[in-house]
Amino acid sequence: MSARPPYELLLAAQQSAPAAPVEIAGVQLVPIEYAGVRVLTLAMMDKAHRRPDGTAGRNFRENRARLVEGEDFMEIDQPDEIRRLGFTRPQGGTPASMLLLTETGYSMLVKSFTDDLAWDVQRQLVKSYFAKHAPAADPLACLPPEQRALVDLMFEQAAMKQRLDTQGAALTTVEQRVDEIAAGQVLLTRPSAAESIVHIRIRIGKLYGLPARIVDEVVRQSPYALKPVMVKNAHADALGGSYACFWIKDVSAVFARFAGECQRVTATQATHPFIEGRFKLTPQSAAGPGGQLPLIGG
Repeated sequence: MSARPPYELLLAAQQSAPAAPVEIAGVQLVPIEYAGVRVLTLAMMDKAHRRPDGTAGRNFRENRARLVEGEDFMEIDQPDEIRRLGFTRPQGGTPASMLLLTETGYSMLVKSFTDDLAWDVQRQLVKSYFAKHAPAADPLACLPPEQRALVDLMFEQAAMKQRLDTQGAALTTVEQRVDEIAAGQVLLTRPSAAESIVHIRIRIGKLYGLPARIVDEVVRQSPYALKPVMVKNAHADALGGSYACFWIKDVSAVFARFAGECQRVTATQATHPFIEGRFKLTPQSAAGPGGQLPLIGG
């Protein structure tokens, strides 16, 4: 069974099969269409004419002023569009931009190629590659109107789901970036919803009976380690230094989970997979067999 979400499979089914390769003077070129126009990349032009890589690019740069964007060439810089056309970097990832030549743009650039092969390649490209081709038959055309409307609605919903997923991923990236920026900033005052490690030791010690060393290890070194919020130390002898604070809600949730995972060894001692050796834990704090403590702090 496919691991892809159903909406992705639906959209993939809507797309027509890729065009068959076109042979130009013994070279296979896979046709590319953008905005309904058959286009050619600079690399494809070099390949068809058997020129060293970068030859067409050099000619383009030298004659850029003579070419009209949108008519002779198109430059795309949107990652989604570039990936949709199948372009990738040799080392992986998506190119920052791609230059696409139309038939007129190609015909202007190829003027500098005067060898016999160039004449033959140009003729074949114009007649075979850039030639108008019949549109693919619509596989849904034979359906009754009401069924066609239902399928169209399914495609529309699938496209909307894809857009929402893309927006969600972008929002997650923004939130992560905000967290990174916040982590690098030093606040002038401690937020009311945050506490220093000193206060955490006292509060968690009273709540669970955990020693300060265990509290420190959980907060700073364990797999549950929390991201600190740096706050400027206002004391005169601090010399402009800062100290770490942690969000109270996160601290409470982490220690509720930690205590719930502890295994009681004696009436006052417990162990945890992430902590070496035994440590003190109040009797009411450790979970029973299969039990979990509820999260605290809301």
